[in-house]
Amino acid sequence: MATGGQTTAANTKNVRNVLIPIDGSTHAEQAFKWYMKHMKHDDDNVTFINVIEPVYTSPSFGLAVDSPPLPDIGRVMEESIHTGKNLCQQCMREAKSANLNSQAYLHVDSRPGPAIVKSVTDHGADVVVMANRGLGVLRRTFLGSVSDYVLHHAHTPVVIVPPSQPEIK
Repeated sequence: MATGGQTTAANTKNVRNVLIPIDGSTHAEQAFKWYMKHMKHDDDNVTFINVIEPVYTSPSFGLAVDSPPLPDIGRVMEESIHTGKNLCQQCMREAKSANLNSQAYLHVDSRPGPAIVKSVTDHGADVVVMANRGLGVLRRTFLGSVSDYVLHHAHTPVVIVPPSQPEIK
């Protein structure tokens, strides 16, 4: 029996921290919709993560022929951050319209997989819900897969939502 300031399991809410990586793709959008349809609890706390790839200006990295001119690199990075912020705000609006508590974070990192795994720890995620782009076996072998990386390195359950239709490459 609870008295005074004590609580019991019966009157304690179990808030679940759900981490959803977003990148503006239809696949990430489908993962969020899947979460809303199949996993959503009213007391969930949803954290959206958008990983932005940095634009390097150091001569040690070199520049590809199709890289933007050096004065434009700062502008490109600013545009990436602006786009990421807009994406995060859009996802938070959708979560709010579903009466979910949410927050969003931008991470600048050249490797999305490790950035997402770090976010799992940093934000105390109980589960990750993320998209799978549907790469073929050969492409996934050579390019790697962010979802595979997170699945094998995060120390929390990971739900990988496949694309609705496999991509034809």
